[in-house]
Amino acid sequence: ETKTAGTLDLMFDPRAPQQITVGRLTPRNDRLFYDVWCHFEGRSWRTGRRPRPQPEFKLSNYRISASIALDLRVSVVTKVAVTPEMPLASIGFDISPQMRVLEAKVDGKPAEVFGRESLRADLLRGGSNEMFLVAPDTPLEKGRRYEVEIRHEGDVVVDSGNGVYFVGSRGNWYPNRDLQFADYDLTYRYPKALTLVSTGDVLDERTEGDFHIVHRKTSGVVRLAGFNLGDYQKYTAHEGAATVEVYANRRVETALARHGDLLVLPPLQPWQRHPSAILPLPPGQNPDPTQQTQALAIEIGNAYEFYRSRFGPSPVTRLTVSPIPGRFGQGFPGLIYLSTLSYLKPQDRPDSASPSLQLFFSELLHAHEVAHQWWGNLVTTDGYQDGWIMEGLANYSALMYLEKKKGTRVMEDVLEDYKHALLAKKKEDGKTIESMGPITWGLRLESSQAPTAYQTITYQKGSWIFHMLRRRMGDAAFQDMLVALIQRYRYRAISVPQLQTLAAEFLPKGSPDPTLELFFDNWIYDVGIPTLKMSHTTKGKAPNVVLSGTIQQTEVGHQFSTLVPVEITTAKGKIVKWIATGEDATFSVKLASLPSKVVLDGSGSVLAIRK
Repeated sequence: ETKTAGTLDLMFDPRAPQQITVGRLTPRNDRLFYDVWCHFEGRSWRTGRRPRPQPEFKLSNYRISASIALDLRVSVVTKVAVTPEMPLASIGFDISPQMRVLEAKVDGKPAEVFGRESLRADLLRGGSNEMFLVAPDTPLEKGRRYEVEIRHEGDVVVDSGNGVYFVGSRGNWYPNRDLQFADYDLTYRYPKALTLVSTGDVLDERTEGDFHIVHRKTSGVVRLAGFNLGDYQKYTAHEGAATVEVYANRRVETALARHGDLLVLPPLQPWQRHPSAILPLPPGQNPDPTQQTQALAIEIGNAYEFYRSRFGPSPVTRLTVSPIPGRFGQGFPGLIYLSTLSYLKPQDRPDSASPSLQLFFSELLHAHEVAHQWWGNLVTTDGYQDGWIMEGLANYSALMYLEKKKGTRVMEDVLEDYKHALLAKKKEDGKTIESMGPITWGLRLESSQAPTAYQTITYQKGSWIFHMLRRRMGDAAFQDMLVALIQRYRYRAISVPQLQTLAAEFLPKGSPDPTLELFFDNWIYDVGIPTLKMSHTTKGKAPNVVLSGTIQQTEVGHQFSTLVPVEITTAKGKIVKWIATGEDATFSVKLASLPSKVVLDGSGSVLAIRK
């Protein structure tokens, strides 16, 4: 109990990467948040007296048999190979709260199933998964491979009306843990009047009575296996190395068809929940979601080719694209979910007058999800502190594709919008969204104080971080870094310190801050967007001209320092000098002729307000 904050929870979990958590449950707008006040390693782990927790077990060889009834209820038998990394009395899995675990077996013998009924723990871990334990009669031995069989069922498919369906538990409809890479063998039984799309290549399919049965298998290891269901029209395009199959609903969901208000579900990660929003729909005829399938298939194929040419080949060469009600998308291996709004013409969408919304649904959403075939599905991260890397890379990749299509100015306009979103102030205390915490706080940023902070900081500041690295390195070196990232961390996780080490290798020789310690300390481990103002004078005559200047920095702490380019134009061309900022940073440059123009970061290389 505290004097000002009320009752706080103190939780200790010796198996967690950060063992100690202090926080509390906070209700806001009919929703519960778990506000984390601090989260850190215990002293014994920090000093090395106790070894840091390692993954308890490895998962491989998923075999999933799912049956979808005429009423859309899903019954599943999941079999998976489990290899303990240490002796274990039980195995912990995550699953959707819409699924109910009925029974479990280990090597064919019945095992006990225990649910973890802890709202605090679930919210702290992200809120959209529930944990359960499978406990066999005898402890599991380290290094031995066991087959775990789990039977579960639930309502993970919702009828949105008008023949449109919403698969709500896309990444957690079957038991998983830590989204490990594994191979998948999938069999689906579903109503034959519908079409089911899924991760994996089709091995066999047949019809039995009122149901269609399809057997699929992944060609390599993946982190997630998803499916989608609907009354679809299909269009196939072959673009370069990719085959793109776009499935479109034949009609729009009821909310869109009646031109009322659309209940919009924002972007969901496998570990997240967000509040919904209401968007007004424009008047007019019922939108036709099938009109854009050809254009969408070609556009997705072009995005795939763009990334392949810059990042290297993807193990996935067939992309299946299907719609989902809401304003978000997700990029699973070979399976992309796109908002139903992406299938509509701009004039048929809600908020059709909003340029940023139109750009998002027409240009950025599908490009972002295609990029996840590399960032997230080929290379991944461990722990919430590093999760922003994949989302930031996917989002910035989409911006690079936008830049190729429509020019640098359009990309810079989007980054400027991102800056405004980061600088937006909360009504309660006037603090900016960006100031809610460092990007490494991950899901801890999603709090009752700023429910949108996680998404704004992860996606939009994450994009800015990679944009600033690109400007520091130059285009060619930045692309080489991304290729190296994929080559070195293929089917592996990269951490923030590893990213720093890798990125530093691609800086130009003689760069200030050669290890990027200053960059990472300020932009990744800290908060702040500076306001910068430059003044300068010149003395002397050609060929002995001295340019002197001062850069004033405000709106950030005194310890904040970043490198900002000063662009100097002379008769012989442009010179760029990177200057370290501070409260009052001075610089001096010798020139052979008088400068015709001196600009502070004229190319928008730094996340800052320039005056």
